[in-house]
Order: sequence, then C-alpha cells, then structure tokens
Amino acid sequence: MSNQACFTVIVGKKASSTGEIIIGHNEDNDRRILTNQYWVQAATHEKGEVIEYEPTAAKIPQVEKTLGYWWTQTLAPEGYSFSDGFFNEAGVFITSNNCGDTVEKDESVNEGGVGYGIRRITAERAHSAREALQIAIELVEKYGYTHQGRTYTFADHNEAWQMAILRGHRYLARKVQDDEVAFLANAYSLANVDLTDKDNVIASPDLVEHAIQIGTYKPAKAGDFSDFNFREAYQPDRRRAVPWNKERVQTLVKMVTGETIEDHNAIPQSIVPKKKLTPWDVQSILRAQSDQVDRSVTGWHLYDLRDIGNIDTHDSVVIKLTKDPLFTVAWRSHARPYETAFVPSFPMAKPALTQSFMSPEVGMRAQFHATSEQLSFSFDKNVFAFVLAEQFLDWMPNLRGEVLNQIKDYEARKAHELESIEARAKSLAAIDRERAAAFMHSYNVLNYNEALGAASSILMKANRQDIVILKDELSLTDETGTVDVVLLSQKDFDATKLDVSVTEFGSAWSDSDNQLNRFRAKPLKVVFKDADGDGRKDAVITFPIKGAVATTFKGVTTELFLFTKVNGEPVAAFDTVLITE
Repeated sequence: MSNQACFTVIVGKKASSTGEIIIGHNEDNDRRILTNQYWVQAATHEKGEVIEYEPTAAKIPQVEKTLGYWWTQTLAPEGYSFSDGFFNEAGVFITSNNCGDTVEKDESVNEGGVGYGIRRITAERAHSAREALQIAIELVEKYGYTHQGRTYTFADHNEAWQMAILRGHRYLARKVQDDEVAFLANAYSLANVDLTDKDNVIASPDLVEHAIQIGTYKPAKAGDFSDFNFREAYQPDRRRAVPWNKERVQTLVKMVTGETIEDHNAIPQSIVPKKKLTPWDVQSILRAQSDQVDRSVTGWHLYDLRDIGNIDTHDSVVIKLTKDPLFTVAWRSHARPYETAFVPSFPMAKPALTQSFMSPEVGMRAQFHATSEQLSFSFDKNVFAFVLAEQFLDWMPNLRGEVLNQIKDYEARKAHELESIEARAKSLAAIDRERAAAFMHSYNVLNYNEALGAASSILMKANRQDIVILKDELSLTDETGTVDVVLLSQKDFDATKLDVSVTEFGSAWSDSDNQLNRFRAKPLKVVFKDADGDGRKDAVITFPIKGAVATTFKGVTTELFLFTKVNGEPVAAFDTVLITE
C-alpha cells in the first residue's frame, strides 16, 4: 500500500531568512510504520556487484564508490518503496511525494523497472542536486518507473529541483527559483512551464507529443506548445480536487500570503512570498491544522488528512542546506509534528545509535523483508516511546494542551541556543573538522536523549490505567470470535464509571484508507466484577476479535489500545498480544 499524504515545501535562497534553501517535508504513511535513523558509511564495491531492492524490480549494477548518507527509514510489513529520506555527505537532500492516480497506468518498464532505487541510488552517487536529477533521469529512461506517479525533490545548497515522474519513461523537472516558495501535497504541482528554458526545465523528449496522442492535451495553436499544462494533461482533476490535497495547499497559501484560493486549479505551482520564511515558519507549516475540519465529529483531534500535520505523519523534517554540508541543520519531529517537538541536529555528524534498533546493514535487508520480531512492540525500540505518546495525546485534550505549551517553550529555547552551537562548531572546524564533528555528534545525541525523555514523561502521565487482554493470541481470520478485556480499578479510579458509548478497542494505527481506524471494535457486553481479587469491581468488556485486529499483521506482537471515558474523562490504556493467521 503506497503512502497517500506527504507534504513538501521548498523555500528558495532569496525567499529564506537565512539566505539558504530550506526544505520541509512530512512523511505520511498508513498502518504500522516504524522509523529508524541511520548513518550509512561511504563504501567501495566489488566489480560486478548489483543492487537488489524490491524483489520484482530491476537489478542495477553498482558503481565502484558510494557516498555516505543519513538515511531515514520507514519500515513497513510489506516494505515501502517510496517513503525513505536521505541526506548525503555531498550535501544532497532527497525526498518525494506520492502523486498517483495519473493517466499513465499501463506504460511498460524494463527488467522490472525502478522504484526504491531512485532515492537510494541518487543518495549513494549524487554530488549535487543537478547530478541527482540526471541520475534519476537515466534510471527512468533505461528501466522505467514502476509507480503511477510521484514528484521527487532533489536539493543542495545551490539549487532545488522538483522532478515529476510518470509510470514508464516520462518525466518533467523544474528548478525552483531563488525567490520562490514551491509546495505540493499529493498531486502534481508542476503546471504551465517553459519547455524552451533548458536551464530551468528538463522534460522527456516526447512528453507533449504523448499527451496529444492520448488526447489529454490539444494546443490552442497547432505547433505552439506554450499552453501545455503538465498537471492537467497527466493527472485527472479528481486527484487535484480531493479535499486532502486541495485543503492542505490552501492552508499553506493562506499562511504564507494571507489569501484564500478557492479554485484548486488556480493554486499556483509556487509563490513569491511578501516576507522571507524562517525555518520556524516552515515548522509551523508542517504542523498546520486545517480550519475546515470539524474537531467535534469523532472526539479525536486528528482524524483525517486535511491537516498538513495529520494522523498519518510519521516523520517530519525541516532542513537548512548550507554551503558546507557539515553545518547543515535538520529539525526533526520523531512522530506527528503537531504533538511532537522539532529537535535540531547536524545530519553530517551522524545520528545517535539509539535512533535505530538495527544496524544499517540489517535495516537494508529488512526494507522489503521485515521480520515479525523487527515489527513487534518493545520499549527497547525507542521509536515506540514517540509513537505511543502521540497515540495517547490524540485522545487526551488536557494533556495535549499541556504538551503543546511545553513544545513551544522547548523550541524557543533550542532556537536561542542553536546560534551559539553553530558558532562553536565552525570555530572548532576551522582548527579540526573531526573534533567539530565529534562536538556536533554529541549535540545530536543529547538532543535526541532529551526528546526521548520528554516522550517518556508524556507516557508516564498518560499511561496511568491498566488493561489485561484475556487471550495470548488473536487471529486475523476469526470472523465471529470474541475477546474479553479487563479495565482494572485502582484506589482513585473506578472502572465501573466507564462510558460504554465511546469505548473502543484495537490498533491505534490508521487503516489502509488513510483514516483513523474506523473498524476498531465496539463493546458487545460489559460486566463489572472483581477480576484481580483486590476488592474493587473492574470492568470486563467483551469485544469482537474482528475489529480488535483491524490494521494488525500476522506474527507481530502488537500493542492494542482501549480508548474510553471514565467519569467523563478520557482514558487510554494498552496491552500486547500476538497476532496470528
């Protein structure tokens, strides 16, 4: 299942308060996703070595030497081809947005085509954004692209390119101008571009002719292609008009310009802002909430994709690309940015080892072949502290409000201290770059540990009640069975006061339709009795197994949540269970 709801904003050098390109990206994915941050070392490869990614994709010859890079992995049960982010030691940043639902569904590919390889190979080989673009073009032309449509962002300190790729061998790339802010949700943003501008636009040779041939474009004047509009020629209007695309870009435009654009076809591919954007402006954009969403509908604050920072945002990053890659700064949220702080780090100084639970070598093998153990719940995997914290917060408005205030204070403090940290790093680097990198790595580790501690603190406040699932295993194929879940009373907590009408049980991950799980189990029966022998009546709630296991996976030890209200107050608790076939 491909992710459906990423968001990218690209700020040109002259539109940036720092005079540097700033890029913000939300990586949005459905269902169970575990993120890891790795540093992959530069390497020398043997002659004849080939690269294998997806089992069905082309096997691509490896080059002799590859660059080192920071790799953000989105580990998924089936493997994701189009979600990982990269920043390499040459200062090249790579990410992408799903722009599927195009007119190109059946175009052929060669030898299985290329998917994941676009991002990984450009990270390994590109010394500039333009070289990354050229590598991607060569891969698409030789092998063909396997996905219906995506837009890649390739950027360095000097320039940023957006490359829209269609299934098969066609593409369109445009350089973001220095005074522009470019943006896209999950529909093509490139529209009417000057195909004669060879410095800023690169297109596959038959892009226009093919659109004419299949009837999606007819020039107003024969032989004059100046009115060619890429997104109108290659993407159905329904994709651009869908609320979770239209409303997210409307939110950005309103934030940057103060204007509301109602017609989605009138939304430009970029804007020239009236004031220069800071990295913190970009952070605000990435966590922005739509003013068109009624928060009272479900009881959940985040429940659909019309928010830029939404229920499916697993990782968010803002990166300021400096001339010397060593001093590039990335601010990363380790879960949904709306409920998680942006933590600054220096990518070239490498992540903390505890930001992943596998080595890069094991992680690469797991990319399309993840094991049940790798996907199973364990607090030894730090990612779960961040994930569970956001899942509690979304049901607990009072705690969420407290956390949002803490985030505001934390980010203000980090913004204040970062200038002196950067100055210290540059002073050290002028004498000894290795010593500077060691100092910056320590900063990365300490910041990550602080963020992990904050997530743990949230869990200590939120996870105050206990449930016990009265089965060790639940089956994905059990259509009629039930499971009892005990909500335990405590000295100051009376489980018999729960509100059955708002009680749900199951996975807290969103479903494959990119919605908060609508299929979570509802109670069939509630019995109040002393289940643990402490003299207090507990709530024994019977749920259908079918709903309880929705959005879970075979062989994985999974955390399942009880969401309810007791005496009118939101309560959440979880226990783990093995999911079987």
